Amino acid sequence: MNRKNGCVAGLLLLGAVLGTGRLAQAQTNSPQAKLSVHWEELTGPDFLGAIQRSQGTCLLPFGILEKHGPHMPIGSDLLNARYAALHAAEQQYAVVFPAYYFGQISEARHEPGTIAYSRDLQLALLQATTDEMARNGCKKILIVNGHGGPSRSWTSRTITWSISSTSALRRPAAPKRKPPLTRMPVKAKPQR
Repeated sequence: MNRKNGCVAGLLLLGAVLGTGRLAQAQTNSPQAKLSVHWEELTGPDFLGAIQRSQGTCLLPFGILEKHGPHMPIGSDLLNARYAALHAAEQQYAVVFPAYYFGQISEARHEPGTIAYSRDLQLALLQATTDEMARNGCKKILIVNGHGGPSRSWTSRTITWSISSTSALRRPAAPKRKPPLTRMPVKAKPQR
């Protein structure tokens, strides 16, 4: 599955999970309609309202920081995952966790701008993060993986282990061919 199809499949999965049993129209007309989907922008009382409104559904955009050629941002994976998560949450309310870039990229450690953590630290951070999300009321934690596909990263093999108490994800079919990484547009690149 190429990245573009992976993003589309991810959005479809998010839409299916987020749409289950919800009354979007009633939510739009409620006073809560002004609640931000951004975890970091909510006040304490608003956060409680956001968790209630989302029925405990939280999204964890997951990416890494690595070189993507001379013309793309180092954070392309994370920017795309966050973009997909935020736009899914606009369609069906969910709380979106702040930028999470603690993934596997040790093979590109030598490239400028790459941030590579040890496997043990990555697993510990992912487990602690999902534990804290659950402690804060997230009953369904969906990881929106912007880095590679299921066959390319330990991340997707770890997801089920990390959040097995809150959600289960299905692995998409293997890709037939992969387009070059540098052809994928960065939708959420900040304008400066």
